[in-house]
Amino acid sequence: MNSLAEIVHFLHNRDSFIIVGHEGPDPDSLGSMLGLYFGLSKLGKRCRLVSADPLPPYLTWPGLENIEFCGEEFTPGDSCVLVVDCEPQRTGTIAQGVLQAKELVNIDHHQRGRGVGDLVYVDPSEAATSVIIYRLLKELRVPFDVNLATVLYGGIVGDTGGFRHANTNSEVLRIAGELLDYGVEPARIAREIFSMQPLGFMQLLGYALSHLHTALEGRLVWMAVSSEEFGRFDVDPEMTDHLVSYARMLDSAEIAMVFREVRPGLTRLGLRSNAVDVAKLARHFGGGGHKLASGATLHGSFSEIVSQVTGTAERYLATGEIDERDN
Repeated sequence: MNSLAEIVHFLHNRDSFIIVGHEGPDPDSLGSMLGLYFGLSKLGKRCRLVSADPLPPYLTWPGLENIEFCGEEFTPGDSCVLVVDCEPQRTGTIAQGVLQAKELVNIDHHQRGRGVGDLVYVDPSEAATSVIIYRLLKELRVPFDVNLATVLYGGIVGDTGGFRHANTNSEVLRIAGELLDYGVEPARIAREIFSMQPLGFMQLLGYALSHLHTALEGRLVWMAVSSEEFGRFDVDPEMTDHLVSYARMLDSAEIAMVFREVRPGLTRLGLRSNAVDVAKLARHFGGGGHKLASGATLHGSFSEIVSQVTGTAERYLATGEIDERDN
């Protein structure tokens, strides 16, 4: 693993960058991308922003209009590719192009091994990748303004659950407070991230909650929404990863799960917990993330995936172990 100082030195000595985040971009991924974009641009660097997937429609952050949408045709050319908030393999349909970059830098805060990249900086102790970008830009002596502060603050708010998650500490609050001093509107950012949903989503949420499943006397709780059900309510499944937050509200829940069949044969699994290490469960199914917030992408029959994962999770909660034969 490289040091933060090595990443700073590298960024200082390169002039052309393509900045990418993970598939299904969330506030921290976008905040990290935009933070680097604004910061490096202030230093006279040439920057492009590229995403494989559409952006959350509820966000009005500065710079979002500069993000290009590319698919499998993405080619990095001679530019250095900066991958933030994920491993390069998780950048979606642009992953093949990303991995062909002549120079590849990976900056992340998710718990994992080193992964691939000419330079890799991963710090799971940080509350958000946006915090790491804040530190990088400070080391690069980038002058902050309201646009830069807004996107970094939004990324931090998103990954701390509005400063409600266990990753919130005094340092995170200190950084957030400093960013607010640049004119950030905290109420607007919080509302956009947590409280703005179309009617279709609210109707889907009611349906999903009415079909909530539990096991082990409520210690395990999950929602499973098929592609057909998403279509019934005219909701884009890629924009509903936060459904898991509602399953997590059950007072007895130790592991909360949401299965989203984004299209037939492809399911997104979201995992949340207050104490149990769900990253171990996610890694078992080819995913990853944090100890208390993880996920995975699974291929195959939706009903079989739900049955297999819930069975494994139930045994994991009961025994504290995962049997590798459950794959």
